[in-house]
Formats: sequence, structure tokens, C-alpha cells
Amino acid sequence: MNQILGPEQVSQKIRRLAYQIWESNYDEPRILLAGVKNRGLDLAELLAAELRRISPLQVEVTYIRLNKDNPVHDEITTGVNTADWQDGTVVVVDDVAHTGRTLLYALKPFMGHLYKRLQIAVLVDRAHKTYPVHADFKGLQLATTLQDRVQIAFEADGVHVYLD
Repeated sequence: MNQILGPEQVSQKIRRLAYQIWESNYDEPRILLAGVKNRGLDLAELLAAELRRISPLQVEVTYIRLNKDNPVHDEITTGVNTADWQDGTVVVVDDVAHTGRTLLYALKPFMGHLYKRLQIAVLVDRAHKTYPVHADFKGLQLATTLQDRVQIAFEADGVHVYLD
């Protein structure tokens, strides 16, 4: 495995993503970051901490739980009542966007209501979309082959991004 981003570079990407999210939502009093379990939720927590540090936004974090291998098989759940965010801003967060399938299904719990903004943030976008989903905020756009695998590792010294 080759490391493509180390902890310092990932921190810079998270800071940049937080600024982009804030700039896009500067007129909002509050924002919900909904992280796809597990690493997407971890990333949402890091983004929330940075947003709280740099902006006046009231930031809440919740999870989206789905079966990534077979998203139509199991129920997709979230840790909030999605109706509470109607007319508000929700950012769905995941670690890596590959085909867009996980992100498409992660949006499902939010489809029953109208939101002011429903956005997507990812740390790495691989650009191999087979589903019509794109990230509004990307830490890194990475051209890879279909056989390559991107892994995000939350380690003791920080977050690492590897290409295998």
C-alpha cells in the first residue's frame, strides 16, 4: 500500500472542506453533518470540530447506517428525525466516493422532506461514477484505475489515506 495523504495533509483537506461548507452555508444558523457509518461518521466528527472552530455555525452530527454491500436489503437509518431539518441544511459525509452507490442510498432517509440545501462532502472522490451522484465538497479528486483501492485509516497519529 502506498500512502497518498498523511495526517498533516488530511488535516489540511478537512480544514479546506470545512471552509467550503461554511462559505456555501454562511447564511445558515445551524447545519447537520450526517456521516455514513463508520469512517464517514468519523470524518463528519472531524469536520464538525473544525467548523465549530472556524465558524459561528451551530453544528450537529448524526449517523447514517446502511448495508454498503447490499443497500436495498436492510433498512437505512439515521440518528435524527429528518423532519426536524426540513427547510435546513444537511451535508451527507463519507470517506471515499467511488461509484456513487453508497452516497445515493445514504440520501434516502432525507428524501421525504424538502431541505434548503442537501449537500455531499467526501474526503476522496475517485470519479468512477456509475450512479448520478456527485460530491459538492471534495478533499481530493483522485484518478485511479478500477482495480485500485483507496483506504482511509484512522490511526493513533491521525488519518492516513492509502492507495492499494
